[in-house]
Amino acid sequence: MSSEKKTRKKVQFPHVFVLLTFVIILVTVLSYIIPAGVYDAVIDPVSGRSVIDPNSYHHVERTPVSLMQFIASFSNGFAAVAPLMFMTMAVGGAFGVIDRLGIIPAAVELARNKFSRNRFMAIPVLLFCFAGLDTFIGMPELCIVFLPIILPLILSLGFDSITAVAIVICGNCIGFSTGLGNPFTTLICQKICGLPLYSGMWYRAICFAVFYGITLIYIMRYAKKVSANPKKSICYEKDLMRRENISFQRNEMLDTRRKIAAVYICVLFSLNIVGTMRFGWDIPEMTGIFLVMAIGAGMISGLSASKTCLLFIDGCKDILSGALVMCVARTISVVMSEGNITDTIVHGLTSIIANFPTALTIVGIFAAVMLIDFFIPAGSGEAVVVMPIISPVAEVLGLSKQACVLAFQFGDGWSNTIWPTTASYMATLAVGEICWTEWQRFQFPLYCIWFATGSVMLVIAQLIKLGPF
Repeated sequence: MSSEKKTRKKVQFPHVFVLLTFVIILVTVLSYIIPAGVYDAVIDPVSGRSVIDPNSYHHVERTPVSLMQFIASFSNGFAAVAPLMFMTMAVGGAFGVIDRLGIIPAAVELARNKFSRNRFMAIPVLLFCFAGLDTFIGMPELCIVFLPIILPLILSLGFDSITAVAIVICGNCIGFSTGLGNPFTTLICQKICGLPLYSGMWYRAICFAVFYGITLIYIMRYAKKVSANPKKSICYEKDLMRRENISFQRNEMLDTRRKIAAVYICVLFSLNIVGTMRFGWDIPEMTGIFLVMAIGAGMISGLSASKTCLLFIDGCKDILSGALVMCVARTISVVMSEGNITDTIVHGLTSIIANFPTALTIVGIFAAVMLIDFFIPAGSGEAVVVMPIISPVAEVLGLSKQACVLAFQFGDGWSNTIWPTTASYMATLAVGEICWTEWQRFQFPLYCIWFATGSVMLVIAQLIKLGPF
């Protein structure tokens, strides 16, 4: 037994902070090895956005990251992701207040009763809701918002935290990656390529259905396994305490004031969604709504200002470690930017795929975007860097531009679930108290299936010359 324990200790996976620090050190070293280079930015007359001139890549004076820059990059990474970190803390704080008021357990009990006859139906219904919502609004940050609501429901139905996180993140990823009307990837890419907006939607709808079916089967198999034997859960130990808390609060009745607070919360929550879809709200506005939600809910329920603040702080503490991971992850892109090696890597990858056989070039674009996403995790930011380069490559090689847009969507979207540099998903894992390594144990096989399926869908799109051009 002692030898077995020693073996287990030896193969124990490093903490995510250790992994991220190693990557930061690696890109710092690469800033001394990889030549510095940049693309010039120009204003696209069609979209009005600042885009990259694909023919403008040129080397610049090497700017290797010094020791002091390396040390300072951590605080710069924190500053770069500060709005999202603040939103994450605001969501955690708000739900810390709401949970203590008994509103979440009451809502969970109501939803649980709806699915009491067939609890497994909760998974396809919720997965479709998240996928359908994000395919039009393209907001991975909403995962952070929805998970605190979904998590206790899924646990109360006999599943685990991984199942809840998978429903939210994978549902979001299906919608984001297939992007029937995603304004942050689909529409930007189509504008840059000169394609009619929303064109090719019929094929993306087929992709949506295919990936929804694959993902549903994968999550359902895991959920049934955990339901039959909870000890097979990846996060069994963590969920024991959570289930106890849910069962303890399950029968708690809400008084009149808390019922009014619940209505108030639902109104503000809906306002957040409408605001992002109709009025272009972004992270600052969403953060403000959650702060107002926490303060108002506490006041309506009769809590003192001091008590509300204490509950808010407790909620923030629960997700602090994950928020810090998100900040450290962003440091990677900060270091690469300071070393001027990001554009060099983009240029190198696009040069490689240009030499692929025509039938495989579209898959090469998919893979290249996936790799670039590690360094440029923001979908819209990556689009304005990569698509002006891919678009002329497509013209020269006779590729369908619509298929190239789809390749970008797949590469950018699916890879968000595996790279620790994706701040919104890392924050969501923090809210669910799931380690990145635990998540990869569950999700990476699914990603491999997504990649294989996506490659086939892209080859088909290229073979049928998915148009209009």
